[in-house]
Amino acid sequence: MQVVEKKEITTTVSKHNAQLKKSLSKWDLLTIGVGAAVGWSWVMYAGVWTSVPGSMGGIIAFLIGGILCSFVGLAYAELASAMPRAGGDIVYTFKGLGDRWAFFAGACVGYGLLTLIVVETIMLPIILGALGFPLPKIGALYSIGGETIYASYVIVSILFNFFFAFLNMKGVEFSKVFQTITVAVMLLAAVFYVIVGVSLGDIDNAKPLVSSLSGISLTLLMVPGFLAGFNVVAQAAEETNVKPKMIGRLVVITVWASAAFYILIIIGTGFSANLEMRQTAQIVVLDSLVQLLHGSQTAKIFVAIAALIGMLTSWNAAYLAGSRVLFALGRAKYISKGFSELHRINKTPAKAVMFLFILSSLGAFLGTSKSIFMNIVNVSGFMMVCSWLLVVITFMVLRKKEPNLNRPYRVAYGGAVGWLAILSLVFFLFLYTPLNPLGGLSVPELVVLSILLLTILALYFINVQRSNISREEREKFLFDNGD
Repeated sequence: MQVVEKKEITTTVSKHNAQLKKSLSKWDLLTIGVGAAVGWSWVMYAGVWTSVPGSMGGIIAFLIGGILCSFVGLAYAELASAMPRAGGDIVYTFKGLGDRWAFFAGACVGYGLLTLIVVETIMLPIILGALGFPLPKIGALYSIGGETIYASYVIVSILFNFFFAFLNMKGVEFSKVFQTITVAVMLLAAVFYVIVGVSLGDIDNAKPLVSSLSGISLTLLMVPGFLAGFNVVAQAAEETNVKPKMIGRLVVITVWASAAFYILIIIGTGFSANLEMRQTAQIVVLDSLVQLLHGSQTAKIFVAIAALIGMLTSWNAAYLAGSRVLFALGRAKYISKGFSELHRINKTPAKAVMFLFILSSLGAFLGTSKSIFMNIVNVSGFMMVCSWLLVVITFMVLRKKEPNLNRPYRVAYGGAVGWLAILSLVFFLFLYTPLNPLGGLSVPELVVLSILLLTILALYFINVQRSNISREEREKFLFDNGD
């Protein structure tokens, strides 16, 4: 691994802000957001979304999730247009709620984005094997969650992880080209699957249309994580050349582009595979394609490669957004200012990227247990919803506190939208708790969540509560353009 020399780094000691290069177009922002939201999950989870809640139940879950997330997305849209700064959630919350809540918002969204990278690292060997590209099982190390960890799995996962770290260290120009091409291929494959499923499948396969309220509830638990791409757009807003009003529009477009994508996949799967196949097939999208096309492997390989590409798009987007959150936390001196240092040539937060690489690579040693994967995803979803709630409260506070704030994208009926967003997020948080009669977080997940929240609280007292940095100084760090 190449170590970045100290002389190649510019620090923020001599000026308040290191400035990220503005090189993202509106299409780049859109592909980053959609790529982060969609990823590879549509191939792996289509069977779950159509069997647990029923085919129509899956559509209902994503429609509800899309509506609820759109209220949140509208709040992000207005704030992102008004304050197009790296670290979105941190900047907005600081402006509206102050130091304490800005730190917690940054910790929550930062954890969510870090775990997205961890999930990709953990699941890579499983995805490769399920898609027909199995890795050799060499060097058995130990077992976790009933799954054996192999040295070959760990090495390949870390190598893939380093590729994305390197891509993001080189600069957003490199990662945005990769993102645009790969998202286009993935969308083409998804459209192909839906068309084949609807035209060659049978609507009777979609039965049962709705299984139970519990099934819809369990599916809803997953939805925030699968629609979180709009948050990624907000993190990258500082690096775009588009007008602030367009940034707001792109946030909203990302929510519904992602929701519409998942709903179409559910429809295609409902037509393509009967209930038995949806419940038992390892990857129902690929198996149903082979059945519909009378054993043809060509289409299966095409969609399998597209699914792998989808995994890479979310991996890349998570690095971009996660490093910007660390960059913003460092710039405000909530954590070490080293995270806000930019590479002299590439103008990327190199230390932040490398930190994410090191932490997420540890995930490769957790193995490929699906139970561990789901535990991580569920806790991450809870943390992401907490960050969204802080941002929406900020949206409401700033409407009263700073009515004259320049808002290029201004949400109509902002008060109503804000309250609907808050109620939506409280509803989501309720779904995660033991109070949910239909099933919330499991006991192990609640233990992990408790440890995580205690850790964040301890870091707050160490880095914020005891800090001698004034609110005015932090505001200058966060908002001064350094011109």
